[in-house]
Amino acid sequence: MLSQALRPAATTDAWARLDPAERDRLVTLGLDGLSVVEAGDEREEALIAAIALRETLETPGRVAALVTPDRALAMRVAAELARWDIRAEDAAGQPLSGSLGGRLARLAAEFAVETVGPRIGNRQAQRLLALLAHPLVRLGMARPELVRGAAALEIGVLRGPALAPGFETLRGALAAAKTDTGRRPRPKRRLKDIDWELAEKLVAALEDAFKGFPGGAGALDLVAAGEAHRAVCEALLKGPEGDEEAAADPSLACLDSLFDELAFVDAGPMGGEFSDYPAFFAALADLRCVPDAHGAPHPRVRILGLAEARLLSCDRIVLGGLDEGVWPARMVTDSFLNRPMRERIGLDPPERQIGQGAHDFVGLLGHRDAVITRAQKREGAPTVQSRFLQRMRAFADQTHWEAVLTRGRRLAGLAARLDAGTEPPPPRLTQPRPRPDPALFPRALSVTEVETLVRDPYAIFARHVLGLDPLEPVAAPPGVGDRGTLIHAVLGRFAEAFPQGMPADADTRLAAIAEEVFAPVKAANPELYAEWWPRLQRLSEKFLPWEAERRAAGLRVHAEANGRWSIPMGDEVFVLKARADRIETRRDGGACLIDFKTGTPPSNREVFAGFSPQLTLEAAMLMAGAFKDIPAPGTVPDLLYVHASGGRTPLRERLLKPEKDEERDIAALVEEHAARLRGLVARFMTGKAAYVSRPYPKYVRYAGDYDHLARVLEWSLAGEGEA
Repeated sequence: MLSQALRPAATTDAWARLDPAERDRLVTLGLDGLSVVEAGDEREEALIAAIALRETLETPGRVAALVTPDRALAMRVAAELARWDIRAEDAAGQPLSGSLGGRLARLAAEFAVETVGPRIGNRQAQRLLALLAHPLVRLGMARPELVRGAAALEIGVLRGPALAPGFETLRGALAAAKTDTGRRPRPKRRLKDIDWELAEKLVAALEDAFKGFPGGAGALDLVAAGEAHRAVCEALLKGPEGDEEAAADPSLACLDSLFDELAFVDAGPMGGEFSDYPAFFAALADLRCVPDAHGAPHPRVRILGLAEARLLSCDRIVLGGLDEGVWPARMVTDSFLNRPMRERIGLDPPERQIGQGAHDFVGLLGHRDAVITRAQKREGAPTVQSRFLQRMRAFADQTHWEAVLTRGRRLAGLAARLDAGTEPPPPRLTQPRPRPDPALFPRALSVTEVETLVRDPYAIFARHVLGLDPLEPVAAPPGVGDRGTLIHAVLGRFAEAFPQGMPADADTRLAAIAEEVFAPVKAANPELYAEWWPRLQRLSEKFLPWEAERRAAGLRVHAEANGRWSIPMGDEVFVLKARADRIETRRDGGACLIDFKTGTPPSNREVFAGFSPQLTLEAAMLMAGAFKDIPAPGTVPDLLYVHASGGRTPLRERLLKPEKDEERDIAALVEEHAARLRGLVARFMTGKAAYVSRPYPKYVRYAGDYDHLARVLEWSLAGEGEA
């Protein structure tokens, strides 16, 4: 049957001359024992192939094998078999670059380029964490000690602003973080002395391990660098006395042999830049295969390539990856050797690979029990079934081919049942509304956190009740939030230096303060400095006249003023804290609260609806005398938003005032917000309110730090609410 189905295309007209009864007999006998499975994607195909292999093992003595030219499919099937504790013997092994030893060497080379080589980026922190997470790394320490030191190094130094490359910078940042006594995030405060000591020991060991790696700019002999690379790997693998676990991995012997060959190369030097070495090493490691020696393989299951499968037979054969481009492989026309040139020098044409693939396909289908699998999509893109399958389907009639597909659907059904499991489906996620013990509600919040309590109470629950703090990203590049912090610092320092009156050289003084504040950015991120500094200059040009106009009224400026307001709540006291950007007091006893915004200020509608109560609550605090050394004004202060972006409109002010259809004035609004604060806090302190996640999704302006914990995407997509 296969001889007829796969005959040359020019001779397929012979099918019409076959006797119908003879053709039916050929198809019936040829398709007997064959199953064809069309899976939805690569994952489902791998699971079906694993089930077909596993089913064979139910019969004592029967042997099963997977044959595929797709290495990714082979690894997926091996992983699926592991769920039944079946380790299939893979004849191809795995490339050295993908083994434990090879990954260690690659990570070491990449980290060296980022640390001791010329600066080509700022990925040192990511490379370092990946290297320390490798299970074979010891650096002369016990593995638990190294893991603890790496965690302390990550939380204490690497999370936050990116550091300049180099061990000297890393040591300096670690020493500064250890002795920092200022306001530190809670995760850093939880680190003990032993954690800092282990982190210091770890950095010292890393610096000692990489001291022999050639660095710097200029030409480098890539082959000669292999000896220094070997020394680094040995230092990374060296554990305390008696720890032999790291040295037992079989891939390390293959890695040693690669370094040995590099040491005995007789050819001339291979020049390149130091940044080329990781790619050079990875290319060499890809050419070496490490035999799979982790545990004893199952004696009756094998994973074979096309060449190995020609010599072996089994009771059930699974042919995987029957899609065009996989089996047969995609033909690639060489740009340097076209077909006539290949023919003149005696090379085979590309079509010979297709013929060889067809030969292997026919030979493997000689087994009595065969399963063919293919995926309708690979990497999200639709596929075309192999031309071999197309030929078989064209030769067989629809009735016989449907029987083949029906046998394949049985295996697909088993895979679906295995994925579904036997447990009842979990209930649909709902919007979380935790109600913990009311005593856990914090007795002190800032005005910013009060706004969070209104918009997303679940974030207050996660931070203050559960005690969870979001970690900063690793080596985070400065963003718009950092730019806002810098601008606030410049304007705040200027106001603190001159609380009354403007100096004659105000522009010079402001420029000096700005240069001092922006100096770290200029040193660490010159590209961002080149973008942010012109914005600050445009802002300064508008800020100084604006400031002079306001100072002409003889007011006094209080910058970055801290306030605490103790509010009696029955038998307890709730403390509202604030740090006002700027408070101006006038001679007539009036005052003005100013909030500088580098982003978009809240709209009047948001403020009057109670979703942005920052300025109104600060006004209530000021009138209650909550700001030290600032007298309470006789009337409600003016509330002013100043958009200080430095963009096309560098500085724009907006006085908070009622809309035309708004009956409340600012005094009534401040009083209402203070009363609503008392009521809101009382409901949480008595347990009547739940910490709902995103109760008002329309007014959620950005993704929260705890949205993943609240499973916002899941319950919102299920129709429980909006997100």
